[in-house]
Amino acid sequence: IGVLAGILSGLLGIGGGVVTIPCLLIVFRWIGIIPSEMMHLAIGTSLAAMVFSTLSSSYYHKKKKAIDFKIVKPMGIGVIFGAVLGAFITNLLPSNFLQVFFGGFECLLGVRFLFPKLMPYKERPLPSSRILAGISLIVATLSTMLGIGGGLINVPILTAFSVPVKRAIGTSSALSFLIAVCGAVAFLLFGVKSSPITDAVGFIYLPAFILISVFAFLFAPLGVKWAHDLPINVLKRIFGVVLLIAGISIIL
Repeated sequence: IGVLAGILSGLLGIGGGVVTIPCLLIVFRWIGIIPSEMMHLAIGTSLAAMVFSTLSSSYYHKKKKAIDFKIVKPMGIGVIFGAVLGAFITNLLPSNFLQVFFGGFECLLGVRFLFPKLMPYKERPLPSSRILAGISLIVATLSTMLGIGGGLINVPILTAFSVPVKRAIGTSSALSFLIAVCGAVAFLLFGVKSSPITDAVGFIYLPAFILISVFAFLFAPLGVKWAHDLPINVLKRIFGVVLLIAGISIIL
């Protein structure tokens, strides 16, 4: 799980939650975690592990000068508030609703990347800093609610604003790191009194967190290398397939 999360983090600018969430849910069912706690525990653990995968991928994207800090700065403000808001909302809504809603959204984005002629859009120039902050607030809220890094939404949005795909992936990695840090802290604090699970701190399951973090951190640089070596059209197709698989797996 950690290897795949790390590679996807570097390759696509996402946190790897699209892999860790479905896999963690399977593991939690197998070890007998209470169903009402499973989704919250999977999200919190995914975000915590994501801190290390996105830190590693962001570092290597920065070395390749693929992060646009003029975008990161205004969007980072929205990320901080959105991540905390997302963690708060997650504790109020049933997990089944969240899974179906966001899974469907991911499927639509996947179709957009695989079949662009079906859902065309006009590329636009970057909006103002305030609008970017507002967009990131919404993205971070949704991402934290599902335990993902936000790259699934940030990359399509940034490319729609005329940001080159590889630069959008690098910038998204940095934003995903901020989402992961803020979201993980929020889930840890919100879950301190709520989660009765052994080996968990708040909504973070420590055995899974440690193993996934180590391997994700080590393999993220490989994903970064592939991101800068592969043609743009190949990256778009890979991104579309990942989105469809993620959406279907979350719904199911």
